[in-house]
This record gives sequence, C-alpha cells and structure tokens, in this order.
Amino acid sequence: MAHPLIDALPGFPAKISAVLPSLDKAWADEGEDAARASQMNLVLMFGAAVAPADAQARFDEAIRFAQRYPCRLVVLAARPAAEAAAPLEAKVNVLCFFDPSRRGKRCCEALMLAHGAPTPELESLVSTWLEGDLPTNVWAHGVTVDEFRPWLGWTARCRRVVADRSLAGDAFFLQAFPKPQAVRDLSVARCLPVRQALGQYLAAHKPAELVRGLRSVTVSHRAGMRGEAYGILEWMRSCLTHCAGLTRAHLDVAFALSEKPPAGDCLDAEWVFADGACFSWEHSEGCSHATIAFTRSHDARKLSQRVAFMGAPEALSEAVFF
Repeated sequence: MAHPLIDALPGFPAKISAVLPSLDKAWADEGEDAARASQMNLVLMFGAAVAPADAQARFDEAIRFAQRYPCRLVVLAARPAAEAAAPLEAKVNVLCFFDPSRRGKRCCEALMLAHGAPTPELESLVSTWLEGDLPTNVWAHGVTVDEFRPWLGWTARCRRVVADRSLAGDAFFLQAFPKPQAVRDLSVARCLPVRQALGQYLAAHKPAELVRGLRSVTVSHRAGMRGEAYGILEWMRSCLTHCAGLTRAHLDVAFALSEKPPAGDCLDAEWVFADGACFSWEHSEGCSHATIAFTRSHDARKLSQRVAFMGAPEALSEAVFF
C-alpha cells in the first residue's frame, strides 16, 4: 500500500535490501566533482496524520539545513494504526546544489521509509541506514506521544531530539526520555532573536529595578504560538530569578500564560509591580516588529524594535547545536 508522504517526496523507489547500494550508485552517477562530507545524521520523523504538503515543506527545510551542515537525512513516515502490518516502502535520493565557496557541487543524501508499528527489527534497520560514528539528531514533526513512545529507548543514542511545542504540545516533552537533557523545543529556538533583543534592553537596567516589588509576569500569545510564549516566559523566569539572587531579593511573582494577546499582537508580555510600575513588550501580528515600554526606565517612551523569529533551517541549527 503506497504511503502518500513517500509518494509526494522526491526520490527513486527502492527495495529495502537495495537502499544502500542504490545510494552508492546515485553518488557514482553524480561523478567525482560532487563533494560528500557528512557531519551528522538527521532523522526526520513524520506522524501518520501529517499531510503531504506539510511533509514536503519540512523536507525542504531539512534539505536547506543539510546544505549548511552536510548530513545524511533519513525520513521516517508512520502509517495509521489500521495499516500497521503494511510492508515497508522506501525511496532514495541524492540532491545536489552548486557551492559557490568551493566552486563545485555538494550533495545531500535522503533515505525515506514508510513503516507500520515500530519494532526492534525496524529500529535495527534504521540504525543500519545511519552513517556510523557520526552523531544522530531526531526531528519529530506531527508525531503523537503514542507514536513516539516506542522510539524512546532508541533515542538514548541520539545527540538531540527536537520537536515543536506549539505543534506537539506539552505532553511530548513530558515523556520519559532516557536523556532529557538532549531534548530541544523548536519553538524556543525560533525565539532566539527575540530573547537577544529583549535581553539587550533589560541589561541596560539595574537588576534591582527589574525585581523590586514585582508581582506578576504574564506572556500572552495568539493561537498556534503557545510554544514560543512558554519559552519566553521560562526565559523571563530564569532571568528574574538570577536578578533576585544578585540583589538578594525575595522573588514572589506569579508567572502565567494567556491566550488573549492585545489585538494585532502575536505575542505580548507584561510585568506588573506593587508600586504601579509596568514593563510591557508587544510583538506585532506580522511577528517582525516589537515595542517596549518600562515606566522605571530613564527614558519611559516606547522603544521600537525590528526583530523577527528565526526561519526553520536556522532554528533547527540552534536546536541541534545549542
């Protein structure tokens, strides 16, 4: 039974036993001018509910990541539970592009596999497809907790496990990962420019000004951006706790998420102080422009910032390497 995602992604169908030989042939066909120097394995997991167009977009992002950081891309497309016994289906592709800096071709390997219920045999097969002695990173997209649970033990060998909290929800990150420190949130990684811009502004103020009399910190978000809001809230909690430690102040603050940002905003943060002081940060609907106001600042006027979220390949880089 053909898998719609495997059908949609570019490549050449291959028997499971012929995947690696087919890959060798594809490299041979590219000739000696095609550079091959993998740094890692990237396993892109798709859940059974992922649509072909969504899978194609994520595949393209993974390829752009691989163009910057050469890797072997292994795509795993899960079947619905009703098709758990369907046979494995595979594709192979080598995608090449011109590298101006090296004046030649660089190529990305892509191995694709449609599978039913995960089994030890399936895990063993996937392991044989990976480049030996290179780190392995997993990007789970549209994968439910039930779909990912059988892979938990396998992730013990992985350097990073990446998922998007805005899509996967909190439950994915609460699983019993064998290496919790290896798990990264793609929605948090996307917000790195925002944290840098906010941090630069807040660093211009004394720690005591930021925590004295602080009573509440609320981050609001529009639909589909809970992961970004969660990441910013936890970052603010960490920063303010550090400031309280520096000033030996007691931090008695209510931290909260809200799904009701001001009209036109995609994200919004508000700090309320006991003396009526207020810090506010608003990120516009286009997610590229922000305004900051802090009544305790030496300049209480609103400050405008142009700051956008990272693109997918850049955010994946941040999640994988940091």
